[in-house]
Amino acid sequence: MKGELFFESSDRLADYTISRRRMLKLLGGIISYGALASIPGVPAWAQEVSTNPSDTIQGPAIATKEQAVRWLSANGAHDLTYDWVDLVWIWGEAVGIRPDLMLAQEMLETGWGRFQGTVTPEHHNLAGIKGGDPNAADLAGDFERFASWSEGIRAHANHLAAYCGAAPVLGPNAEPVHDRYYVVASLPWAGTVKTTGGLSGTWSTRHDYAQALHENCLDPLRSI
Repeated sequence: MKGELFFESSDRLADYTISRRRMLKLLGGIISYGALASIPGVPAWAQEVSTNPSDTIQGPAIATKEQAVRWLSANGAHDLTYDWVDLVWIWGEAVGIRPDLMLAQEMLETGWGRFQGTVTPEHHNLAGIKGGDPNAADLAGDFERFASWSEGIRAHANHLAAYCGAAPVLGPNAEPVHDRYYVVASLPWAGTVKTTGGLSGTWSTRHDYAQALHENCLDPLRSI
């Protein structure tokens, strides 16, 4: 019951938070861009201002939950992925991260929920998040483990928050932010990745990561 109350209140508060952020973005976007462009060492992708809403990391979803369900079905996603949809919208809106982007990224990372790589369903890790050790390898023990799908999805939203500068949120019972969040938050470019293009070479070592995310998952989700 406590968790349900948290989700209900988070859902309502998320609407206010997102709308407020959108207003602040209109007022401060030009100033923020100027500040980024003047900082030596900030990567070029962090200085770009996207005019394409589908590229943004923060904000409300572009696709709907109904589209998400049709998209999962059309691509033969594992049955468990349907349970992620509501959780993705709850935590994405609570943090201010686009839920449809999160779901698309989770399908890319987990192979449509089939977990055929190092990370297993028992990790409840939908985004390939490593542990706190920045020098960790790619063994199963090197990836974060979460207690539930809800906690794994909250971690995903919080992890993207470290990239784009949004504020992370605690769990319904004050569960802390995952360790790897602080590793990313300490990096020079933390908080500057405002678009999906900036995930290439940072979230993943793949320099075509954003292209793969859009072509294989996010764009088809939006258009279904």
